[in-house]
Amino acid sequence: MDDEQLIDRLHARFDPAAAGDLVAVYQFELSDVEDYYVTIDHGSLDICPGTHTDPSVTIASDTASLMKLVKKELNAMQALLSGRVKVKGDIGLASRLPKLFGKSRTA
Repeated sequence: MDDEQLIDRLHARFDPAAAGDLVAVYQFELSDVEDYYVTIDHGSLDICPGTHTDPSVTIASDTASLMKLVKKELNAMQALLSGRVKVKGDIGLASRLPKLFGKSRTA
């Protein structure tokens, strides 16, 4: 998966209703594409390349594991314990990823 495909998938799967009044910055340190940060602000989504200066949570992984996590194909606890996903910061925010990006992709 390349950078553009990842961004497209995250945009397609984002559920503004699940975000509600959440204001947070998710930093993704991905081993197989560039780093990105996602800003969620009251149901709006912005995805930017690079590193945010003060993310709410940082998630380190690869794109395949990240997408399996948000699709609920990978158990979050199993992913953390196996080292496939590492979280720094607010683990509660990390646990919300499947709800925030769990919407089925529309064709």
